[in-house]
Amino acid sequence: DPPIGLPQTTGAGGLRFGGPFQFPQGRRDGFYLFTDTISGRRGRHTVKVGGEYRHFDNENFSEGTGSFNFPSVAAFLAGTANAFSITLGERSNHIDQRAVAFFGQDRIAVGSTLTLDLGLRYEWHVTPTERNNQFVVFDPGSASLLRVGVDIEDIHRQNKLNFEPRVGIPWTPASDGRTVVRAAYGSSVDEPSTTAVRDTATNPPFATPLAAAGSIPLDSAIERTAAGGLAPATIDHEFRNPSLRSWNVNVQQQIARNFAAMAGYFGSRGKDLRISRNLNQPVNGVRPFAALSLSSPILPGALLGNITQVESTGFSSYHALWLSATKRLSRGLLFDASYTWSKSLDTNSLNSSGFAVQDSYDIANQYGLSDYDARHRFIVSATYALPFTGHWATRGWQASVIVQSQSGNPVNIVTSNSTLNGTPNTVRPDVVGPIRIIGSVDQWFDTSAFVAVDRFGNLGRNVVIGPAFHNTDLSISKNGRLRDLGIQFRVDIFDLFNHPNFGPPGNIVGSPTFGKITRTRFSTGEGGSSRQIQLGVKLSF
Repeated sequence: DPPIGLPQTTGAGGLRFGGPFQFPQGRRDGFYLFTDTISGRRGRHTVKVGGEYRHFDNENFSEGTGSFNFPSVAAFLAGTANAFSITLGERSNHIDQRAVAFFGQDRIAVGSTLTLDLGLRYEWHVTPTERNNQFVVFDPGSASLLRVGVDIEDIHRQNKLNFEPRVGIPWTPASDGRTVVRAAYGSSVDEPSTTAVRDTATNPPFATPLAAAGSIPLDSAIERTAAGGLAPATIDHEFRNPSLRSWNVNVQQQIARNFAAMAGYFGSRGKDLRISRNLNQPVNGVRPFAALSLSSPILPGALLGNITQVESTGFSSYHALWLSATKRLSRGLLFDASYTWSKSLDTNSLNSSGFAVQDSYDIANQYGLSDYDARHRFIVSATYALPFTGHWATRGWQASVIVQSQSGNPVNIVTSNSTLNGTPNTVRPDVVGPIRIIGSVDQWFDTSAFVAVDRFGNLGRNVVIGPAFHNTDLSISKNGRLRDLGIQFRVDIFDLFNHPNFGPPGNIVGSPTFGKITRTRFSTGEGGSSRQIQLGVKLSF
């Protein structure tokens, strides 16, 4: 490969330089949408019907420097990684993805206080194609690499039976109209992004994906990895569209003329969610697919390493109590406040490429707190126009504040073991004692409760909770005029109280930073990282 940069190098103990390993890369997108809606009203019915046609044209190119992972700084100094991956060759693809949808909705006025919304939506997400037939997939039944459009017709099944019902009920039980009860249920289907199929265009004969785990010498990584076999990307031929069923019940009460409060329950359940796993994870040290079959149309008999398969075996659930209060603008004051008590569970969070599951043969074992779960979240935003109207120096002042506070997000405790499933930093340890949060930067939790073992550990996913987040932003402005010119002077203070918001603690058992916090939640200079003051002048004419 050409000298395009240093390999991305990471390791336990904060080691990180080089890369990024998937660059240089680029993409060009074209999106075309044709939609129309017709509505009419007759008697108690208000009917709306419509449809749309979507066409997404996605062109990608990329190269890569490769990626090393080291279990420790000592291993890096010795020049021995425990995982390495690289795709040799320049990669490009041109993906065509289309969809057709129709919907119908009927709003029925059952009475003066009750309305019923009934709807049904249908979608066909047409299986994507590649302009030059460069999609290549691994077929487990024949242990072969098959070229889509040449050896097989479609990269995965057509998902054209997507029916999505929706029901909504707003009810005003009292004649004064100050109380409104709402309930709703809906089912929706997601159109997968082109990243689900994109990487299949990096398989032979168009590129050579390689990956290896175990002891990898730094000076002969490509040669050693090539000897371990290809690492193709593929997608399950029975891939289904992810779907989500969601529901809610809430009560809104007008307390005063310009003040209202709401309390509600919100829930959802996802199924057929996209997840990536290693189809060739070793079983008792032996890979299920040692090599491509001799009948494979592409590279017959070639050795195989990890096989990353995109499939639809993930699932999720979400439940939340939501309280809110809203004051409309009166006497110069406007504010919104909300509190959410929630719990989000899933098998994987935002894992769109690669695989981060502990055991590819036990997806259910991944079910745990979502990476973004925050049990408590409180937000207040308020604006107050100061009531001074006399002298020019005192009138036109306004203050705005936004307060955010939430509990911490989960941290997944892992080991550097790379041989059990072919990927480092994904195998969890055993838990041998109570999980105790200490709360110190030098020791966020009791590290003695976790022990690395040479098997899949008994610790669940995302059981340790990281630091909370608290932030207050304040803005003070003054509006005035100079003849025909409007002037606004503004001072914005981000993280007003300079509250330290810490990032997650080190999560790799046995590493020097295990259990320690070494950075803030956000990079320096971003909102919530530290106090920042911004001055501004706005002219309008």
